[in-house]
Amino acid sequence: MARSLVPRRKKRLPQQVRSSLGLGTLLVALTGVNVYYFFLRHDTSVQSLMRPASTSRSLADGKKEALAESIPPSLLGAAYKEKKLPEKSAFPPPANLGFDDGSVLGQFGPSEALSTVLAREGFGSATGSVTAALAKLVDPKLIRAGERYQVDRDDEGTPERFEYVPTPVLRYLVTRNADGSWQASKQEKPLQIKTAQAYGTVESSLYESVAKAGEAGALVSLIVDMYAWDINFYTDTRPGDTWKVMVEKQYLGDQFYKYGKLLAAEYSNKNGVFRGFYWNPTGQRGQGRYYDDKAQALAKSMLKTPLRFVRVSSKFDPKRFHPILHTIRAHLGVDYAAPIGTPVWAPTAGKVVQAEMMHGSGNTIVLSHPNGLQTRYYHLSRFARGLKVGKPVAQKEVIGFVGTTGLSTGPHLHFSMIKNGKYIDPASQGVQRDPGPANRTAYLQAIKPRVATLKALPPVVAKNE
Repeated sequence: MARSLVPRRKKRLPQQVRSSLGLGTLLVALTGVNVYYFFLRHDTSVQSLMRPASTSRSLADGKKEALAESIPPSLLGAAYKEKKLPEKSAFPPPANLGFDDGSVLGQFGPSEALSTVLAREGFGSATGSVTAALAKLVDPKLIRAGERYQVDRDDEGTPERFEYVPTPVLRYLVTRNADGSWQASKQEKPLQIKTAQAYGTVESSLYESVAKAGEAGALVSLIVDMYAWDINFYTDTRPGDTWKVMVEKQYLGDQFYKYGKLLAAEYSNKNGVFRGFYWNPTGQRGQGRYYDDKAQALAKSMLKTPLRFVRVSSKFDPKRFHPILHTIRAHLGVDYAAPIGTPVWAPTAGKVVQAEMMHGSGNTIVLSHPNGLQTRYYHLSRFARGLKVGKPVAQKEVIGFVGTTGLSTGPHLHFSMIKNGKYIDPASQGVQRDPGPANRTAYLQAIKPRVATLKALPPVVAKNE
């Protein structure tokens, strides 16, 4: 029998069955995404989150991602987008700043303890005594990889002196006494301090402007630190901004070693002219403060941001869609995108009440502050050396470093505030200036020469290229 040429109508599945299949397909897709994030992806998987923060993501990968996405182009510009400026334009350290009485035998390796080095160098049973003697002057736990040491031996090859050389100008000597005991001493090389002036105009970035003026990148940090309460150098820096500074330079012999205090500065941008002057009437170390040309303190009760060189990647939002958990979950803080390893400051004085690795928030720090305020810091790559529960911290003290530990999609700091047990939006908090100088008249009289010096520096205008 011949087949009919009329095509048969395909049977359609019932509407309820088709809806179920569509929902099932969606659930399978969402399950796959979550399996990828929690079990396969290297930086958010359960296995990665259970490992120490330092092993969940390589530093090299973090730097590449940071340079590609997180370093503000308005601050660093082409110096990082294209290639790093040559070191010679930024006052490199001199090739030979070592001590004249012998060459350093070696240097500390990554995570290498003092006791390990002493045992390797043959101190044997004296290892504990040498460590105890040095610990009276410096915490051995703060010794960093790459720092140098020297060991002197007697004619029989027995160690009789150990030198720890953390910087070209500082060393700690531990020597063996005639009775076999060990004694430590500290020695510093004298530095010559000179006052210098510098100025420039921002064309693509503050970093490049400072480098073109023949100054080191460390001067950028001094400028940013001075204005940490008033200027966010990611959002507020624009081509045409101008800067002028008076700064101390420290020299070892005839070689530039490092910057000292930033004595005076002026930064002009679209928001106005910001001036700051260092004032230390007592002459006591660490007692100086910064004030403006009207004798108002630059310091305020709270920093504008808890870290420098940042951009806000996620604001305070009670109904945010979580990018990993795929649910509506309140975002009770502010996310600051920044390169891995960026120092995180305490925005105001407080005390450490928590510093540990948590599952979702990764390396976590919680600080308590006066008046019922608490601040929280998530996803850190590591904590600052010596940070522990109960430790008091000062405003602008480094407490940790930006990372991407825990449930994190990239390098950033999650920063939140709790006031009297309730989360509040950090961006909405008003701040007050610190008190002005005790003797306002004496301060204004003292800064007159610095004001005149800044005004005498040539006006700088951006070049049109």
